[in-house]
Amino acid sequence: MRILIAGINYFPEVTGIGPYNTELAEHMASAGHQVTMLTAFPYYPHWRIDPAYRRRRPILVEHINGVRVIRSPIMLPQARQSAFRRILFDSSIAASSLLASIGVGRLHTVVCVSPPLQLGVTCWLVARLRAARFVMHLQDIVPDAALAAGMMRAGRAVRAAQRLERFVYARADRITVISEGFRENLLAKGVPGARLAVLPNWVDAGRFNATADEGVRASLGASNWQTLALHTGNMGNKQGLETVVDAAARLAGEEIAITLVGDGQSRRGLEQRAAHLALHNLSFRPLQENLPATLAAADVLVLSQREKVTDSAAPSKLLVYMAAGKPIVAAVNTTSEAARLITQTGCGVVVRPESPVELAQAILDLHRHPDSHAAMGVAGRRFVAEHFDRFAILRRWQEQLEAREGAAV
Repeated sequence: MRILIAGINYFPEVTGIGPYNTELAEHMASAGHQVTMLTAFPYYPHWRIDPAYRRRRPILVEHINGVRVIRSPIMLPQARQSAFRRILFDSSIAASSLLASIGVGRLHTVVCVSPPLQLGVTCWLVARLRAARFVMHLQDIVPDAALAAGMMRAGRAVRAAQRLERFVYARADRITVISEGFRENLLAKGVPGARLAVLPNWVDAGRFNATADEGVRASLGASNWQTLALHTGNMGNKQGLETVVDAAARLAGEEIAITLVGDGQSRRGLEQRAAHLALHNLSFRPLQENLPATLAAADVLVLSQREKVTDSAAPSKLLVYMAAGKPIVAAVNTTSEAARLITQTGCGVVVRPESPVELAQAILDLHRHPDSHAAMGVAGRRFVAEHFDRFAILRRWQEQLEAREGAAV
């Protein structure tokens, strides 16, 4: 089959949606299909074009591990992100991808990985022009996620986004979502259940079998006698990491080190907040090359989300945290997908989002009673191995994409 996958993130990006797009495309290529990936120049999570890709031609074609990768330009926000700048950014990849798709050739299936939602229109047009099947895969539900993160407010822009949402959903031959909460969200919006399938993100639990290393702990700002509470990944508005910074202030007198690893548009503000509070127990580190070793060095893993974030944005990092076999403290909405998973598996503690007091207390409890909470890590690792196995979910993806209904012959 000739398969086109379109998504804004791809290798060499190592966090967020990029690794999932990469592994899906490479899996389908290894199964014998001709796979083309339509994507942007790598920019995430730093929100700067990767130096290795600067000064390249406007449209770049690469061949990586059996996948033809076509990269087209994007309009990155140059200042603090706003709803308007985000709309321009999302629209830029949709427009440039349409131009880049001209030379793709005949297709059987087109897969759009959203967000951005605008890319769905591009993929629908590409699929229609080639009589191909159109599959929409939702990693976030737009505009719900933007509303939850505070990026958008109810008004004309949201109503326009909702109309676009209905337009794209109505034209997709198949819609795949990453959680049952997402499925329920779409059912409530009138999407027929027969066109929906749950294909969650996956994790290779076998990668996360590293043991704690003193040198890694030291590089993350923790001494041997301290409890290291670690957050990794994107530092954006949706995460609400001000709660973690303020919790660190409440733990200043304890033998607890808190480290935020990663990058994102909120990092500078978070560093300024920590400096203003004169926090010596809070460190910031860039993305680490060896994620399994980084997580193994931690004693507690921290997950943080805004209170309004529920089923419209399930964090992929949660599965990785669970695979690492460490207890998790999650400051998330109790109705969220993250809270449901943590409560169901017993792999951690859920506290109210945007509550530094409750987050600090939960971290302190784990610090004072580490042995009694060791079973949390074991429970999380066992659950992801049973339900989110990488190879099992990629096989389900393969079955979905190899289904020939609506595909060109």
